[in-house]
Amino acid sequence: MSSLVKLKKFFWFFLKLAIAGGIVGYLVARNPAEIADGFKAFDYKWLVPAVAIYFAHMLVCSWRWFRLTRMLGVELSPFEALSLTMQGYFFSLVIPGGAIGGDVVKMGVLSKRSAAGSRVEGAFTILMDRIIGMIALFSLALVLLVPSLPLLMKIELPQIALNDTMRELGILALAGLCLAGLGASCVIFFHRWIEKLPLLGALMHWGDKITHGMVTRLTTATDTYAKQWKELTLLTIVSVFFVHLMTVAAFGCLLAGLGVSVPVLTLVAAVTIGNIAGLIPLFPGGIGGRDVVTITILVAGGLAAGDAKTGQLLYTAVVLFFNLFGGLFFLLDPGRRHTEEILKKEMETADE
Repeated sequence: MSSLVKLKKFFWFFLKLAIAGGIVGYLVARNPAEIADGFKAFDYKWLVPAVAIYFAHMLVCSWRWFRLTRMLGVELSPFEALSLTMQGYFFSLVIPGGAIGGDVVKMGVLSKRSAAGSRVEGAFTILMDRIIGMIALFSLALVLLVPSLPLLMKIELPQIALNDTMRELGILALAGLCLAGLGASCVIFFHRWIEKLPLLGALMHWGDKITHGMVTRLTTATDTYAKQWKELTLLTIVSVFFVHLMTVAAFGCLLAGLGVSVPVLTLVAAVTIGNIAGLIPLFPGGIGGRDVVTITILVAGGLAAGDAKTGQLLYTAVVLFFNLFGGLFFLLDPGRRHTEEILKKEMETADE
């Protein structure tokens, strides 16, 4: 890369870090005394179950991906699935592409380790893993929206006077986002209908021709998954309870360590909607966006601002710990040289 291009990459990367750090710093600056008291009063033995539960949810994520690779016949051991999952979390934090960038690195690494005839299918398992996770998250959020309406109608923003109409529009926007996410996640399973549309069908055939059959291989892989819809449904349900709700349980342990209680619905809604905000690529590892949304909803639910922020800062520390811990799997990976080559390419193409 030229010096100018390199400068551009680092500028956007550090801008995202600055945005995340600025948000966290702003949150702390508004309640410094309460947050300091919260850290002093926190019962740190509650970190043990919080860390254990958060790690368990990562294990379930790696198991889910492993099952998806089995369904397509991609050769990957359970430990390799865990290692690459942890590396994906690490790269999601430290490269400009965010969560998507971490997936791109995983795809590249897996393609290097896959047999020549199954590389496309291997990369597709990562996309399907992301799709299953998003279907579970957006479905959970939609289920929560109706019972959470009274809570969401209490949301206040500092220095912004919200009225009921603005809150209702925000709730509708969230519902629309979830529905759009579900639609985008599920549309891949309707590719046979899409092929019948004149323009899109022609584009698919043209793409198949110039990629030497890659589109056909992807649609065949999709059909293979569709035939195993029962297992996909099971993986989605497992993701709701043992991925997304596990993060809620981890957060609950941290609040217990602070000696505060919050209604279960408030906690589930705050963490779930916060996790959706964390998907925005602008925030490295979701930090910043997830924090402000989760805290805002917890405060609307009656939790003191200092306690909500202390709990969220502790949770962010746990997330950062495991994201960085994923770097160990990279350092100890025998195939690290290939990963470094892929990472270099990803850094060269990110944000162009």
